[in-house]
Amino acid sequence: MKDKCISKYTYLKDIRVLSYENEKILIKRKKKYDIEKVYKYLDDHNVNNYLRPFKVTEDNLYFNYLDKRNLDNDEVAKHLVYALSDLQNKTTIYKEIDKDKLKEEYEEFNRRINYLEEYYFTLQDLVENKVYMAPSEYLFIRNVSIVYSALNYAKSLVESWYKIMREKTRERYVYAHGKCELDHFITSINDYFISLEKAHLARPAEDFIHFFKKNSSDTDMISNFRLYQHRYHYKEEEYLYLLINITIPKKIDIYPSSLDKCVEIGEFFDKLKLTSEFVLKNEKDKKQYEKH
Repeated sequence: MKDKCISKYTYLKDIRVLSYENEKILIKRKKKYDIEKVYKYLDDHNVNNYLRPFKVTEDNLYFNYLDKRNLDNDEVAKHLVYALSDLQNKTTIYKEIDKDKLKEEYEEFNRRINYLEEYYFTLQDLVENKVYMAPSEYLFIRNVSIVYSALNYAKSLVESWYKIMREKTRERYVYAHGKCELDHFITSINDYFISLEKAHLARPAEDFIHFFKKNSSDTDMISNFRLYQHRYHYKEEEYLYLLINITIPKKIDIYPSSLDKCVEIGEFFDKLKLTSEFVLKNEKDKKQYEKH
């Protein structure tokens, strides 16, 4: 590699791309995690849909640069779902449920919901007592009922999930990518997950939760989830855990009022509407599945 003549040198965030006459090499800084341990775990479970470096040094990871296939987001998402289900099928294990930690998790869900309810009630009261509303305030007041609907639904989901989990002794875990999204998946000659520095054992829904939150506006999540469930079907408590985590809205500030802030608020409510549509459609599919 030292003897080759570099024709182009490109920086992409923390990544360097070296272009030679007939090839490209991607160099990524090695962060403080044991990537060899990740690779070993995947190799031991016969997982091959991840991009492995051809060289690892103390400071860097060296990869062969792969040109992406010319696919739209929905096509890439389909490939990602196939790869995710394969990863999860090959790495599924069962772990004993720690009842004390389970209770803490249940209480934390409720704390989050109660905090957000109080936050949005207070914000609503503040805005409604104004004589004149700023554009961001008006946009918020017009749509705040969507937030309350999401929070109320999340409350019922948490209770249903906890009721099931209290009666169980074990639950499924898989090796999660940790940052499962379109930007961390390459469709080339083969399909590969990249950026594995957050890979870890987790509940099966964790990767799809991340995928949904990052890419629900970029691809048809209803079709993606339907395909995914054909290949790795969730148990009832796993499905509820997914819904809880995508339904609880984030905290959003509506100040200072500006065009950018109005766009941000609009995107926030659009995301809540997309989530509601996803939940309603999948609940309908679930009922039809159970009926047959």
